This record gives sequence, C-alpha cells and structure tokens, in this order.
Amino acid sequence: MKVPELSLVLVGFGHVGRRFALLLTEVADRLDFEWRIVAIATGRHGSVVDPGGVDATRALAAVAADQSLDRLDAEPRQRSGLDVIRQAAALLADDAAEGRLVLVESTVLDIDRGEPALSHVRAALEAQMHVVTVNKGPTAFAYNELASLADTVDRVFFFEGAVMDGVPVFNLVRETMPAVRIDGFRGVINTTSNFVLSALEQGQPFELALREMQARGIAEADPTLDIEGWDAAAKTAALVNVLMGGAITPHQVARTGITDVRATDVRDALARGRRIRLVATARWQGHTLLARVEPELLASDDPLAGLADTANALYLTTDLLGEVGIVQREGSLTQTAYALLSDLTRISLRLRDWTDQ
Repeated sequence: MKVPELSLVLVGFGHVGRRFALLLTEVADRLDFEWRIVAIATGRHGSVVDPGGVDATRALAAVAADQSLDRLDAEPRQRSGLDVIRQAAALLADDAAEGRLVLVESTVLDIDRGEPALSHVRAALEAQMHVVTVNKGPTAFAYNELASLADTVDRVFFFEGAVMDGVPVFNLVRETMPAVRIDGFRGVINTTSNFVLSALEQGQPFELALREMQARGIAEADPTLDIEGWDAAAKTAALVNVLMGGAITPHQVARTGITDVRATDVRDALARGRRIRLVATARWQGHTLLARVEPELLASDDPLAGLADTANALYLTTDLLGEVGIVQREGSLTQTAYALLSDLTRISLRLRDWTDQ
C-alpha cells in the first residue's frame, strides 16, 4: 500500500509550531505517512513558500537566531497568513485536489473574535485544504459554520489540541462513544492557572510561578488570557459547541480568573484540607445552557482537588455511561505538538481509505 505524502502549510511558528516541526523529525520512523513542509508563516519572522519543500532545520535555526524566514524564500515578500495559505493553495492545486494539502494552524488565540485563526481555517477549507489546529478560536467562535464548510468541501477540520493538549477529548467522544449524549462537564483545563495555584500552596510568589510558565513556553509573554480565565472560557465554549451541540462564544461564559486569589487564601484552604482550583463547568438546565469558569474551594476528596502543577482533568457527564474522567498528569509543548501529529495521522488514514475505494 502506498504511503500518503502530506504537504504541510504551517501558519504560526511560535513555541508550539516550532516544537511540532521538530517532533515531525523526531518520530518520522513511527509515522504512517510521509510529509514535507511547503510553507511557513509567522507573526514576527516573515514567511517562506516553497512547493519543493522548506528546510525545517534552517527555518528553526533562523527563528531561534531572531532572523526572518524571508531569507529562505526564492521570492521574498511581505505576506500575511492568509496570503501564504492562498499562495500555497494556488501553487499546489494538485495536492489540494488529492486531499494531501494540510493547514497546520498554531497562531495565538485572539479572545475578541477568534481571528486571525478563524479566517485562516475558513480560507484553507475553501481552498480544499484539510485543517488541523491547536487554536481554540475557530471552535470557540464558529465551530458549527466551519464544521459545515468542511463537510461541504469534503475536507476535515480537526482540533484535538484545542483542549488538554494531546489528550484525546474530542476524538474520544466522537469516535468511541456512539449514541452517547454529553449533558455537561466539569474540569481544570488551564495549565498556567493550575500551576500558579499549586505554587502558591508551596509558598512560591505568584509572579515567579507565572514567569516559569512563560519560560516553558506554556504561558504567553502576555499571560492575561490564562490568569483572567479567558483561555479556560474559550476551551469551555469549544467543548460546549463540539460535544454538547451548543453555539456560544467565550463571551457567553461567566468568567472569574485567579488575579484576585491571594496566597493567604490558598494556604488557608490547604490548612483546612481543601484546595482552590480554577474550575470550568457547563450543563444544560432545561433549554438553557449554563457555562462558567471561576476559582472554587474544593473538598479534599474532589477529584479536581488532587490536580497539582501542570495536571489537567475533565469529567464528562453522560446519559449512558455516567461520569467519564480524562486526566492529564502533566502538560507541555510536546503534548500540544503531538495533538497536531495525531490529527495528521487521522488524515493519512482517511487518504488510505480513499485510495482503497
């Protein structure tokens, strides 16, 4: 059986995008598909488009040295992510028609409208590209529209890394729980906030813990989305839209972050055998959807209370299976990058099915 070759357009080449490019080479001998990067678009380091294949090692070295990718391009020019998507689609029209051209989207979340990721996904699907993304914006702001578009053009829109890194949350439900209804969920789904709260329990200053998350590449240079609860709200909206049939945005999630949680609050709770964690919940109340993100004072026997450092967990309330829990003991860039790799593998399986028909 012929091994599929995927042509990858990387839009976003920050911490996650670069870890993904490196991961591709690290596990190449384990993959059931071949690949080549044909374009990279960045926010600060220019772009490069090469249908013959971009040298990932040179691209990684250029960005690490704070140099522009334009120097790798035969015809350097100023291009946005949308420009790169459209140019790659035009140059690789045959790959797109054969279902081998894939957008790998890892730009930073914009909490106002989900842009530019939403437009990136829409443009790629319209150009007959498959899409995999770790950005929460597309599912949190326009999941139903984009899923419908993907069906119309017979391409896939995958986003396993949008919530809980590479742990299969969406795939678990959609592929292994047929006929199961998700009535609600409850979880700790923001790594940075959980790490900070755990650090406060141990006497570490808030700002020092936050800087460590930034140094690891988990929190952005501006960690506002994490500590103010916006990241968790976006993930909550994504889970509601994909798993519960909702149509909400992060702005419809009641939200309180951890900025007002004091070290004394956390340590007093711990002294009483309890813990404070930033908890995301959603449930249907009749025909009304209730979704919120806020710090909660948890009893010691609450499964969410035992989550420390970079651990996350999500508990789904179902009609047929009762409560189903998914726990990630630690999160890192590798897990997030793996989610993209996992979604690419699912695309390669789809291509094999097409070939066999």
